[in-house]
Amino acid sequence: MRVILVERRSPGELSKLHELAALTETLKHEVVAAIEQVREPDPAYQIGRGKAEELAEVVRSTDAKRVIFANQLTPSQAFKLSRLVGAEVIDKLQLILEIFAMRAGSPEAKLQVEYARLSYELPRVRERVRTLLLVEQPGFRGGGEYEVKVHYDAIKRKMAILGRKLASVAMARGQRRKFRRMHGFKLVALAGYTNAGKSTLLNALTAGGSEVDNMLFTTLTPRTRAMHAGKKILLTDTVGFIDGLPPRLVEAFKATLEEIYLADLVVLIIDAADPLQEVVRKLQTSRGILAEYRVKVITALNKIDLLSREELERRLEMLDAAGATVVPISAAAGTNLGALTEAIRTNVFKGGEVA
Repeated sequence: MRVILVERRSPGELSKLHELAALTETLKHEVVAAIEQVREPDPAYQIGRGKAEELAEVVRSTDAKRVIFANQLTPSQAFKLSRLVGAEVIDKLQLILEIFAMRAGSPEAKLQVEYARLSYELPRVRERVRTLLLVEQPGFRGGGEYEVKVHYDAIKRKMAILGRKLASVAMARGQRRKFRRMHGFKLVALAGYTNAGKSTLLNALTAGGSEVDNMLFTTLTPRTRAMHAGKKILLTDTVGFIDGLPPRLVEAFKATLEEIYLADLVVLIIDAADPLQEVVRKLQTSRGILAEYRVKVITALNKIDLLSREELERRLEMLDAAGATVVPISAAAGTNLGALTEAIRTNVFKGGEVA
């Protein structure tokens, strides 16, 4: 599918178009144009009216079928933009949900994805009909309003059913954790920004089996394996973090994220090959999420085999200044994994600092 990427950012804000492009690539879309604007958000179109008209012209000239915004759009903005540009308009969150749906393999992941999709859709249903009523669309008065109310109630009922199923899944996982703890196992969660190398590290330190590729959100369901060199230590690969997810979407993956906040230790994996400002941004996003759970954290700076010594030193200095306990590694090349294993053993059996 031919798509156009759009980003509006405030003055001084860093661009995240590259991340949106990577998400789009995961769905095999063809990016035919990218439009940026630096300004405060426009209530009607998110971007300014003039830029929206420019977007419409680019849609026509490129024959794009879809426009994807890096910014979160209100239903009203998406509706108005779609009418103006003559193509489907979605935002990054909807794109992520489509990736989740594509990636979901296990029954648990499918439950979580469906719950997340409905969580995203629910607050939009009422605003969608309100927008249609305001522009006096035929067929959306009287009976139309009733139909939307029925749809809204149906979503709430389905979410309640899915919520009970997810609670049952969480209970079963809780029983497994209890059993492991009774037998003296320590639980270590691998966490970090999406595509940082968590699954590669799990495979390197355990018997493996995790799917690995260079795409985002490969892991949606936690995988737990015993460490080769660890005395009764279990590692769990978790869903990747990403900047700007709203609380309702995060809540949908609570069953996955609980593997993090109930762990004895979290290994926060950072992609060292990213540009320095990206390392900082992703570290801040990841630490912001982990700060909510009051867990013990050590940091693994991954993919150091892709850096020069000078670049590695710059990243280590930055992480040291941020107060992080850092072990530089390459999960793919097997570099310094012994030091990381020792750091994990030391922290889970002898205590350590709490993040």
